[in-house]
Amino acid sequence: MKQHKVLITLLQNHLDEVSTPKTRQWWEKYMRQVIPFRGAGIPEIRQVLAQWRKESGIDTWPPNQQLEMALELFTEPVAEDKLAGILFLQEYLYDQFPWPDLLKKYETIYKQNLIFDWNTCDWFCVRVLGPTIRQHGVPCARAISSWKKSKNLWQARSSVVAFVKVAKDSCYYPYIRDAAAVLILRPERFAKTGVGWILRDISKYDKIFVDEFVEEFLPFFPGKA
Repeated sequence: MKQHKVLITLLQNHLDEVSTPKTRQWWEKYMRQVIPFRGAGIPEIRQVLAQWRKESGIDTWPPNQQLEMALELFTEPVAEDKLAGILFLQEYLYDQFPWPDLLKKYETIYKQNLIFDWNTCDWFCVRVLGPTIRQHGVPCARAISSWKKSKNLWQARSSVVAFVKVAKDSCYYPYIRDAAAVLILRPERFAKTGVGWILRDISKYDKIFVDEFVEEFLPFFPGKA
């Protein structure tokens, strides 16, 4: 929509105003140039997003229209624009819709390759998918765990990383284990490190669970998993 593009351009201009070349260069080097950055941090993005949403009147839109706007931010190629979409969902929208409807929308993001780097993937998991699981419980967790079979690496990684914020809740361990058992067999580094991350967090609460998993799948762990 033309109106959306005008408003997104306005948001991008505001993000540029709070960005610095030093921050941009650091992030692009850290991410090995896989995605461009503007040079703004999460606190700045959150502040700009809130101001833009209010001043443009987006906060008065029906939730479904706000959701469309948030998801459209993922189509932008720059990291901070995608992160603004993530924060939009986290701060205002993730708990405003039935979870099956949201997951269908999120699956489209992966299918369109709008998430293509680990940084965006992990922020999306921690700030959107994790709270969605916490809000809706086991049925939602089961659905996200099923993403383990996705050919898309980042959707598959999300099937385990999404549980980081609920790692202490043992009711999710069967779904985490099912997903981790698939991902650890994949050859991609970021499939395996996703498993390593969730196991590290679960080890704070259930060392036996982690020890048993590692013993079973030890040959498939890389040295830095």
